[in-house]
Amino acid sequence: MKLDQLRAFIAVVETGSFRSAADSIHKTQPGISAAVKALEEQYGIQLFDRNSYRPTLTTEGHAFFNKVKSSCRKYCNWKT
Repeated sequence: MKLDQLRAFIAVVETGSFRSAADSIHKTQPGISAAVKALEEQYGIQLFDRNSYRPTLTTEGHAFFNKVKSSCRKYCNWKT
């Protein structure tokens, strides 16, 4: 897990789309998608349900988001 991957994941959750996440953290949309996919592969879970227009967190994704959000507040000085 890399910090850029976490930033990409959090940005998708907070903005509601991969495109908006890319704009918000100044990355490309394919870069955001690749970062999230790498997290999913590393942990063997699906973070987002991509079957609708907007990605929505899966149960595992929601739990992962809460853990990441808490850790980033504690260790990264992020105010997510």
